[in-house]
Amino acid sequence: MSIDNEEYDDSDVEPTAIEAAPHIKSSKKAFSKLATELSDDDLSSPGVQKMLLSEIERLESTALASDGFKGKFHQKDKECAVLKEKEKTFVFSEILYSVSLTLGAALIGITPSLTATNVSPNVVGVIGVLLVIGAVVAKVVKK
Repeated sequence: MSIDNEEYDDSDVEPTAIEAAPHIKSSKKAFSKLATELSDDDLSSPGVQKMLLSEIERLESTALASDGFKGKFHQKDKECAVLKEKEKTFVFSEILYSVSLTLGAALIGITPSLTATNVSPNVVGVIGVLLVIGAVVAKVVKK
C-alpha cells in the first residue's frame, strides 16, 4: 500500500489555527479576592502550602525570564546608542560633502566671468576644482 495512491477525506479534520489558542489575559488568579492574611492553621494546610509553593515557583520563573529580557534590553540599548552616533557622523560628512561640492562648483562656474583684479581667475578655478575633487574623493573613501 502506497500512501501516494490513496485519497484521503480530510473533511472531518478541523485545522487548528494559532489564533484559536487561548490567550493569557492577565495575571489575575481565582484566589485574588481572598484575604491575604493567613493564620497558623491556614499555613499548616497542605493545600495552602502547595498553592504558596506554586506561586513562589511562578514568581521565580518570571524573575528569571525578566532577567534575560533585562540583559537583552541593555545590549540593544548600547547598539542603538552606537548607531545614533554613527548616524551623526554620517550626517556631518554628508553636509560637508554637499557644501564642498556646491562651493567648488560655484567657484568653477564664476571663474570665466572674473576679471584680473586682486584675485586671479586661475586661482579661484583651481580652488574650485580642488574642492570638487576633495568632495568626490571623500565620498568614495567614506563608502
